Amino acid sequence: MPRGRGASARPLLSNHQKSWLWGTLCVEETLRAGQWPIYELILGSEANQPIHQQIAQHAERLEIPIERQPARRLEQLSKARDHQGVLALMGPFPYTKFDDFAHTLTPDSRIVVLDRLQDPFNFGAIVRSAAAFGMSGIVIGSENQVQVNSHVARSSVGLVNRVPIVRVDSLTESLQKLQQCDCHFIAARQDGEFALGELFGKTDFAAHPLGMILGSEAHGVSSELDQLCNASVRIDMAAGVESLNAAVTAGILMYSLSSLTTQRSEF
Repeated sequence: MPRGRGASARPLLSNHQKSWLWGTLCVEETLRAGQWPIYELILGSEANQPIHQQIAQHAERLEIPIERQPARRLEQLSKARDHQGVLALMGPFPYTKFDDFAHTLTPDSRIVVLDRLQDPFNFGAIVRSAAAFGMSGIVIGSENQVQVNSHVARSSVGLVNRVPIVRVDSLTESLQKLQQCDCHFIAARQDGEFALGELFGKTDFAAHPLGMILGSEAHGVSSELDQLCNASVRIDMAAGVESLNAAVTAGILMYSLSSLTTQRSEF
């Protein structure tokens, strides 16, 4: 895991400037998980709060090189003022392999599928909600979709390390494979055939793994994925309000998924 002085050829998360992760909670969570490669850690010269001491202890346990630099140097490297006295140089994010994820599915599995989501802060907020509501994993495509980067990780407060995130070349083919594992899918649409309360009040999916598909901010769920769904759901709102932020929508739907009770499935 340590980068060391002679390991400059190791792959980074992105280009050098975009490979820095910062913020005490985010970096501490990432170090605690010990899955995402960290090549080096820079602490501010005056960063001596208990959280900084915990971060240093985690880094020492993982044999990650630690440097002390003035706060202005951390700001120069991250191009941010909210670094909170800690920077971590990151390697590529460790996505979960699709086959490994598929083999873990049970009737209680609850999956979030993101179809061409573009906003990293929405993505991070969705990851945070997925962790809070016990989702089994998040599936994303490798094209036209924001990937896990520093913005996503910080928006999730480091919880990208707790929720399996699966990156696939084709969402359509991957969802078809999950259907072979008895997984059912619901599309979130503004014009969904069921209101949220109607769908989860009358129909139970507890006997099957269940995936919720959330589309892009601009275009919604693609027709190809919509055709794979067993149903579509909408969130009814007050007159004059047409839509919700993608992350807010996801949070409402994930909460509903997590609170499903056991009934006989109508599908």
